[in-house]
Amino acid sequence: MTLLILMPDRDVTALATALNKINPDLDIRIWPEVGPTQDIEYVIVWNHPSGELNKFPNLKVIASYGAGVDHILKDPDLPEQAIITRLVDDSLSRQMCEYIAGVILNQRLRLTEYREYQAATHWSPKAPRSGNVVCLLGLGNIGLEVARYLTNLNFTVRGWSQSPKDIDRIKTFHGPNQLDAALTDADYIVCLLPLTPQTTNILDKTFFHKTKKGAYLINVGRGGHLNEDDLMDALYQEQLSGACLDVFRTEPLPEDHPFWRHPRIYLTPHSASVTNIGLAARKLYENYLNMQKNLPLLNRINMTKGY
Repeated sequence: MTLLILMPDRDVTALATALNKINPDLDIRIWPEVGPTQDIEYVIVWNHPSGELNKFPNLKVIASYGAGVDHILKDPDLPEQAIITRLVDDSLSRQMCEYIAGVILNQRLRLTEYREYQAATHWSPKAPRSGNVVCLLGLGNIGLEVARYLTNLNFTVRGWSQSPKDIDRIKTFHGPNQLDAALTDADYIVCLLPLTPQTTNILDKTFFHKTKKGAYLINVGRGGHLNEDDLMDALYQEQLSGACLDVFRTEPLPEDHPFWRHPRIYLTPHSASVTNIGLAARKLYENYLNMQKNLPLLNRINMTKGY
């Protein structure tokens, strides 16, 4: 059985080394040097070329090198027999918790504002912002951990998801009909949703009109969740007080994109949760063994839901 790493434009040497350290006898190939295509049964992918996976007639597992699988599902020519899995590990959840809490506290305590005052040698103490209600869009593995983390920091946390959830100390909402209620009085709105046809462009003009005036948006889901023009309008109209964006429709963000220079948009380079290579290798290898032994695969996605 052969494992293929298929991640164009990325240096995958460290991942291959980590996998070989776990099992020196593992047959690893690195795309585009795939060798005999019939050997490939397990492939680790990120942003693969459309149609490429159909070249492997015995492919059993397509493993995403990340929590998201939208980069896989956008391929209209996926092999029907292959199971798709995603990467879930504790380090990704922990990083996301710290990132979101950091962004909220930065906004609440006016730290970026004070940095601007420093540059202008301007002394003007202000009280912290009073908003304490956080609405999380998406209550999967990572969203659940973020909800608990923020609750322990004494934020009032609400969660919205496509299907019902029952989480201690967190008021939850689900389905399109309950989105308005979830957003009511939310001071901070955090998008952690998977990208599906139902959630594409969910952060649009209609959505922003439902938010509390002056709410702050944090998007750590996918760039495809956000209608960029509608965000610019919402900021101009002061429906939103600001936004922190970690994901974008085009990455890297083009140098001429207006987000770079907008005074109320805070950007980070898709760094809210960065995969730990060693931990990822162990998770990926565990599923490789499960495939060999015909055991249930971890974090298998539901093709109907798209996550």
